[in-house]
Amino acid sequence: MRWILAICFALGLALPVQAQTDPTAPPPGAILFVNQERLLVDSTLGRAILSLESEERAVLTAEGERIAAELSAEESALTELRKTATPEDFRVRAEAFNQRVERVRAEQLDKDRAQTQRNEDRRRAFYATAAQILGDIMVQSRASAIMDRRSVLLYNTSLDITDLAVSRLDAAYAADPALLPTDP
Repeated sequence: MRWILAICFALGLALPVQAQTDPTAPPPGAILFVNQERLLVDSTLGRAILSLESEERAVLTAEGERIAAELSAEESALTELRKTATPEDFRVRAEAFNQRVERVRAEQLDKDRAQTQRNEDRRRAFYATAAQILGDIMVQSRASAIMDRRSVLLYNTSLDITDLAVSRLDAAYAADPALLPTDP
């Protein structure tokens, strides 16, 4: 009977020590925290997506500025023409100019919407990749949930897995550059 008590006592002392072999590991069932915005801003894949978005926005902005300058010059010429043109000739030219302006506005709006949709699609793909990585981290750490850090006032910073998730995202992107959807 004493040997059973000795074994139970030894196991009772050994189990807590064994469970605490990694002092940085969260306890089973813990709630982990991640800053989703930092995943995008700090990861190589996220920065590549943001850079691509910025480049596309710059191209669209430059095109819009060029078109605006052309239309402004055309409007100035039309204003000057008003002084010498017949009312009927001016009206025809003004209507044509207005139709062109409306068409150009619609085209630019369509391009802007398409860019916005591409941005949303890229970010959706990014967060789907991040979700897989976060799911792996959650399973490996035996956590019960992962919450966005920005929705919590106070928390134990040792439960923040943002840096770990960023490093795993970087590794996944390095292994598969096709994770960057250039034309979703």
